[in-house]
Amino acid sequence: MSTAIFREPTPEEVELGRQRHELASIRKLLAERELELEHLRHQILSFEARYIRQVGVLYRQLDEWEERIAELKVSQETPEERERYAREAAQKPEVAVPEVQAPEPSLDLKILFREVAKLIHPDFAINDHDERHRTHLMAQANEAYRRDDAAVLQRMLNGYDPSTDSWSSEDMVSALARTLMQIERAKEDLEIVAAEIEALGQSEMALLKERTAEEALRGRDLLAELAALVKGNIGMAMRRYELDLGRARRKEKAFNPEALLSAETPPPPPRSFNRFRSR
Repeated sequence: MSTAIFREPTPEEVELGRQRHELASIRKLLAERELELEHLRHQILSFEARYIRQVGVLYRQLDEWEERIAELKVSQETPEERERYAREAAQKPEVAVPEVQAPEPSLDLKILFREVAKLIHPDFAINDHDERHRTHLMAQANEAYRRDDAAVLQRMLNGYDPSTDSWSSEDMVSALARTLMQIERAKEDLEIVAAEIEALGQSEMALLKERTAEEALRGRDLLAELAALVKGNIGMAMRRYELDLGRARRKEKAFNPEALLSAETPPPPPRSFNRFRSR
């Protein structure tokens, strides 16, 4: 029969164990939600690339033809018309242009990354299991740094605590207080990730992706239909340019395109696509 004496844990140790178990559960849920966010982001980026290939390039062509038409219209203006337009523009009240805040210097991101690395670097592992865990965390930190994602690095800084890998010499009260603080931070991070997932899921590109998938189940290729619609508008713009150019050469009044406009016009591209149209 074993004669070993087992010490009954103190109430503080029991509470600390319970709180650390809750912290581990919240961190696990946080990791799952972050994985969900990354998967959603990847899906939307893939769809956006498809949208650009099928529809976006056509919107750029349409923009080019509209610019040609605008330039042709300006070239036909008389000196009197230009002077009148200049006076009208001068009389309009100036719109205050908000000052664009410069982005935060990348030095802040580097400092944040170094702070995270100090905590999770595999060189500080105490055993093989800890080394594998730290290697995985380090890969996540490197990816967040490459993506310039300070929020993820901050969550890692808030969430990882080396002292949870082994007992430290600090007293139970301090350990419990710190664990409770980490639980609150983890809950806040969980709310932030949930908000990011919600916002990304309600973005214009995400909604267009969802609608495209729904129409595909009905046998429709929504992007192909949008592309055909934009092609039709490109054709009308080209015809309008040719007519305006002919009239310009004959010194006639500019052509009114209303009669050629179709009853169905393509919807504007998602605002998130505007950055590609300006390239």
